[in-house]
Amino acid sequence: MSAGSPARDIAGGRRSASATARRLKNRPPLQLRKWLILTHRYAGIVLSLFFVMWFLSGIAMIYARGMPGLTADMSLARLNELNLGAVKLSPAEAVAKAELGEAPARAMMLMIMDRPAYRFTVDGGSVTLFADTGELLPEIGKAEALKIASSFMEMPESRMYYAGELNEPDQWTLQERRGLPMQKVIVDDDAHTELYISEETGGVEVMTTRASRSLAWFAAIPHWMYFTPLRVKGETWRQVVLWTSGVGALLALLGLALGFTQFSTRYSGLMRWHYVTGTIFGALTLTWVVSGWLSMEPFFW
Repeated sequence: MSAGSPARDIAGGRRSASATARRLKNRPPLQLRKWLILTHRYAGIVLSLFFVMWFLSGIAMIYARGMPGLTADMSLARLNELNLGAVKLSPAEAVAKAELGEAPARAMMLMIMDRPAYRFTVDGGSVTLFADTGELLPEIGKAEALKIASSFMEMPESRMYYAGELNEPDQWTLQERRGLPMQKVIVDDDAHTELYISEETGGVEVMTTRASRSLAWFAAIPHWMYFTPLRVKGETWRQVVLWTSGVGALLALLGLALGFTQFSTRYSGLMRWHYVTGTIFGALTLTWVVSGWLSMEPFFW
């Protein structure tokens, strides 16, 4: 066959086309796009678990509204009526007996263990003393905690069960760590109530029920990543939330970029819908995750 035969020209054309295809395949932009797709796919599979957790727990947060605790309305509703007839000291005399060393920033009168008392707030804490004798609030132990819980719940002391002293935060006192140490009391009622009583103030700082605790496990705890071993390490918890939400935002942005570039492809059917719906919901997801990331004040605004 001659050098210029059609068969040789065809073979040479095939080799040339194959070499061109290899060069195109190995071009940096195509290689980069391939790695971006793989990164989006496999990192997205892992982080999608967090996205689902945040989404579902966010819905539950509509009903839970945060960690269980004691609202101002609940505290007000359970305040005992003041026994003014038992008050023997004026506020000025109580301040003098308290030996605060400075004018209190706040003063209030309340009932503690069925006795009227003054509570003065100053920088660094508070001082409580009884308004009938001027005696400082004693250390809150088991007996005092049971009595305070009984008065707070308006139930017999026989239905209060002492659960011990809390020096380190548990799952339900993570937001009230400044009030530690506390005494924990379990109430024998239908709601399975648990009370946490501050040793400094003698007041009930946290109240939970079985319903509020159960709802928290579907709402605030996964949504805020309020898992006790992690949350007690403040800066570690903050970095975990920042990095997971930050990487999630970058992956959502990457998915949007890939989605727009794929509109010109010949994908059809389910794959086509993957890009269409991914682009639409990806935009919503991006704003949602970025807002969560910003809520952690990444730049200490």
